[in-house]
Amino acid sequence: MGLEKLISSITKELSGERTKQLTGILSQYHRIQASKEFLAASEYIYNKLKMLGDNNCQIHEYIADGTKRNYEWYAPLSWDIEDGELIQLEPDEQILCRFSETPESICTHSKDTDIEGEVIHIGSAKPEEIEGKEIGGKIVLTTGQPRAMIDQLKELGAIGVIAYPSEERAKGHSEMIQYVGLWPNADNKEKSTFGFSISRREANKLILQINQKKKVIVKAKIKAILYEGNMHVLSTKIEGTKNPKEEIILIAHICHPAPSANDNASGSALLFEVYRSLKSMIDKGTIEKPHRTIRFLWVPEFHGTVPWIIEKEKEKGFTPIFCINLDMVGEHPVHVGYPFTFNQSSISTPSYLNDVISDVIEHVKDNPAAIEQGGWQFPWNCRIVSYSGGSDHILFNDEPFRIPSVMFGHPDTFHHTNLDTIEKVDQTTLKRVGITTLATTIIGSSLDKYSDIIAKAYVTGYQKRKAKLINMVSTEVEKTEEFQENKKFTYRYIIVEIIKKFVENEKKSIELMQKQFQFSDKMMIDFLNNDLMLLLSNILQYFPVVFDQNIETEYSVIFQQIPKRKWKGPINSSKLYEIMSSSFKLKESSQISDKQLTELQEFFKKSSGVYGGFILEITNLINNTNTKLDILTLLSLINWKVLEFQILEDILQLLEYLEYIVF
Repeated sequence: MGLEKLISSITKELSGERTKQLTGILSQYHRIQASKEFLAASEYIYNKLKMLGDNNCQIHEYIADGTKRNYEWYAPLSWDIEDGELIQLEPDEQILCRFSETPESICTHSKDTDIEGEVIHIGSAKPEEIEGKEIGGKIVLTTGQPRAMIDQLKELGAIGVIAYPSEERAKGHSEMIQYVGLWPNADNKEKSTFGFSISRREANKLILQINQKKKVIVKAKIKAILYEGNMHVLSTKIEGTKNPKEEIILIAHICHPAPSANDNASGSALLFEVYRSLKSMIDKGTIEKPHRTIRFLWVPEFHGTVPWIIEKEKEKGFTPIFCINLDMVGEHPVHVGYPFTFNQSSISTPSYLNDVISDVIEHVKDNPAAIEQGGWQFPWNCRIVSYSGGSDHILFNDEPFRIPSVMFGHPDTFHHTNLDTIEKVDQTTLKRVGITTLATTIIGSSLDKYSDIIAKAYVTGYQKRKAKLINMVSTEVEKTEEFQENKKFTYRYIIVEIIKKFVENEKKSIELMQKQFQFSDKMMIDFLNNDLMLLLSNILQYFPVVFDQNIETEYSVIFQQIPKRKWKGPINSSKLYEIMSSSFKLKESSQISDKQLTELQEFFKKSSGVYGGFILEITNLINNTNTKLDILTLLSLINWKVLEFQILEDILQLLEYLEYIVF
């Protein structure tokens, strides 16, 4: 079956309308990790799977006590809320927020409370904004993140916190209420307090009154329980007929407060629709049963995925192939406005996956059969970008599995706020993402039926990458003409190593294709191997780069140094995001200057975006085998530009200071 015929078959089965309906149902659950409502949402999908005749679905249970450590990840505490409200008593009397109206208005993991107190404004909670203020016994109003302030609030004697969005976050949406939480663990549970989240509009009113020297008194009431409990992961599978231990993993996180329609009721609903459509197509005989197992996971983001990975790591013979993460996949092109984004797999896991997905998207984006009657009627606005963090795919890309892992999603102004509602979900977008997901999965689950599609997609991708490499070499060699001799030679030596690394990575991808699929026509594989053999000689014949000379001893020693991991399993990305924050501070004993740190943070901001793709690429490449030169050359292939070696040195020095690595 060709790709067009496969996509045509899927368009007749997979429904964006049905997916949106389920998204609406899931968005009614207050799906905080390790809560009863999260379990209820999982059980709802579990029961729907059972109604389809699924006998493989199960709900895994893991400890959620704030103490249990899975790799570098601590399990959250369980938390359930019944109700809560914040009422202003003085100088005006008004209701500021109610949980029953806006679930985001209560900070997750807030303690049970019934108290009156004075409100004091501390801005973003910088030292200069706090200095000289009497905070003891008061409730602080801040744009700071409550979860990062537990110790600080206790030290200052504050009794609670009211969070509101920064001007940048609330731009154009003064009514926006953020999803924020306290997230205490067993160590600081007793220090933790309660918190509310209000809109910038309401916060501005309070700030005005405070600035006018009026005493602002509020009554805070929350009925909630914070306890040692359990978190849950829902899984099912369609078992492979030939290589059942080999699994393609499709994952979506159910968690986040009601409604959180796009983030991530949309991904969870689409994951179910992909399962339903696949099962239906198999039952009808439209497609044959998969040769490899296809796994479906509904998780509490990060915290539930990690113990599931640990569980599977112990399973004899378990061999994951690749992972697709569905995170915020239904955004309406008008009501939200951002394009669909395919975040490719990491440079550390070379494979055919990015090329196959790109080819599928090309066949879906203008396909009239992928348009739903009640949805967006125009061509698909989509973009393909490099690897990024932010969700569960990064856990599969890193140790212990190190498999190609991608994310499908959208940027979204409204995510993690009360404005992430069902009317911002589009049926056509859901259908297009669903078709892309299912087509890629079916292609990857067969040993031989779709191998020609994979080979052709890879050849197309390879030719594009080769053109980018040649252009990069031309541009970068030209730069060196103005360099001093020593720098010129070292720079050109790095360029040569980048070319070598390009060839090495492409060969790894080809070998993976040959290992995982059976090719009836070997012509394309032979073409790729022969073309790679010619690539080095052709480039070197055209560009003045010399292979055989040795670089200066100083650099040869530095380049061959190997950073070693001090952490186990997938890295805890929250710590890396903290490094990128302007609020992150170095200890006095640090060998890194504040200037270096500021420069790195600016670099991360430009190269990584919010979710730290670039710094995660570096941690992925730290595998106790790669040298500094290996890491430098691979990083240079991401944006097709030679990375300045000093930047890598500074980043590694920062990671060493933070005790992530050792040499």
